Amino acid sequence: MKNRSVIEKLGFEASDKVVIFHIDDIGFSHASNVASFECLDFGIASCGAIITPAPWFLEVASIYKNNPKYDLGVHLTLTCEYDLYRWRALSSIDPKTGLLDSENSLWRTSEEAIINVKPEAAEIELRSQIQLALDNGIDVTHVDPHMGTIVHPKFIRSYLNLAKEFQIPGLFPKVNREIMIARGLKDYLKIFEKILSIIESWGFPLIDHIIIDTGREQPDKIDYYCKLIREIEPGLTHFLFHPAKMSSELRAITPDSANWRNQDYEAFTDKRIKECVEELDLKVIGYRELRDLIR
Repeated sequence: MKNRSVIEKLGFEASDKVVIFHIDDIGFSHASNVASFECLDFGIASCGAIITPAPWFLEVASIYKNNPKYDLGVHLTLTCEYDLYRWRALSSIDPKTGLLDSENSLWRTSEEAIINVKPEAAEIELRSQIQLALDNGIDVTHVDPHMGTIVHPKFIRSYLNLAKEFQIPGLFPKVNREIMIARGLKDYLKIFEKILSIIESWGFPLIDHIIIDTGREQPDKIDYYCKLIREIEPGLTHFLFHPAKMSSELRAITPDSANWRNQDYEAFTDKRIKECVEELDLKVIGYRELRDLIR
């Protein structure tokens, strides 16, 4: 008897297109919080992940307290990429950990974090980020990486440890050998294949497809997203975007991405996106279903 796929275990057919429409960067600003919860209420976005060290995390916790139906995870981060808008580590101010740059904030780039942060300090920090959400009453459904930093081989063991410790799924995509080789990651193939076999042995779900290259401005972003949605294949897809509502705050924090973040917000509160999803009979789920499956 063949092993059932993740979506079959959830009650779908193997031929179904099951999609997690996932919001990244909740909590990084008031503009992102307003947009994210409007998108979740609109009904296509199914879940999202919070940057718990970010300045507007407590607003997220307050909104969630009044409506705990929301499907929220933790966007695990060792970086803070903005020029003048910074957040610090939760777990330590000790420079020996390597967590902090010269401004006592998390590093601006993944490359700097990978060079400087000690693996044991990273795990303590990432655990603190999950615990902060739990301590503020959020029923954490998953974890995923901010800027991809923690899926580097230096930190990925901590990512796995924490997912298992808290019994919550992570964003663990199946290895696509061709894509990894094209991105210059051939040397990491065996490492990631071994890691994924460990994850599967735990009964944790793997994501069949990921759509992540959405962080850019488009002439018509609704049309752009509808094209991406039409290309979704059978299986389980993680489809991420970064909504934030245009404001002076957003423009001040991130002038380079303010426009496309606002486009994401407008797209995922537009009926044309909803009609596109319904027309294609996509099966939309969040990470809560996956968490309940592994528990």
